Amino acid sequence: MSGELALVTGSTSGIGKAIAIEFAAEGAAVVVHGRHEDRGRAVVERITADGGRASFVAADLGDRHEAESLVARAVDWLGGLTVLVNSAVASTTGRDSAIAEMDDDYWDTALRVNLTAPMWLTRAVIPHMRAAGHGSIVNVSSRQAERPSRGLAAYAASKGGLNAITRAVAVDYAADNIRCNTISPGFVVNERRDADITPERLARVQGMHLTRLGEARDVAYAAVYLASREAEYLTGINLQLDGGSSNARAASLG
Repeated sequence: MSGELALVTGSTSGIGKAIAIEFAAEGAAVVVHGRHEDRGRAVVERITADGGRASFVAADLGDRHEAESLVARAVDWLGGLTVLVNSAVASTTGRDSAIAEMDDDYWDTALRVNLTAPMWLTRAVIPHMRAAGHGSIVNVSSRQAERPSRGLAAYAASKGGLNAITRAVAVDYAADNIRCNTISPGFVVNERRDADITPERLARVQGMHLTRLGEARDVAYAAVYLASREAEYLTGINLQLDGGSSNARAASLG
């Protein structure tokens, strides 16, 4: 990815952090984004210590003006923009639900951060990718869009919409040499969320996979490929990155 100029949202922890680190290791200049400056600075320090180039920009993606400012500040620092990864996500902890119990404020927040913000960011980066002569947008979605778990209606709906945006952008901007693809991870181990996972739940999710549990770096490797010139022939796809668990679940459910 030498020479690529990348903005990775939600990259102060988890999947986004792994993507930012791997992009920099592969030669891209990276703008790290999040809401917590201490975490963002730590990611930048790790990248620069390894010889990479990175900067941190804080922004609340629930606000259109901050989302647009994030792109402008990224372009300022990078000198352009050729890669956008939409990885930021609204928290589902304790707030998402089935439709009959859905809280309007949470529904609005989930769709605003998970679906509308990627639209704002994509709209803002298109002119810069056109100016560069190429671009790659990678949307981090979820298997939940296709196979939702109980009580995650807002999350599933927002990720389903993100998958649709991917296809629309791929069609609308192919002539500009701008590609757009989705990664839909299955269960990915998260150091904070899964710090106290019970042995029973761990055994259950392990049993759903044909290979092993996913790690954030697995998603990062896929993002590197989709963002790179090596994937020039790929656009509009939804990459199911789930260790075969979608097949395993389908088989187990008959």
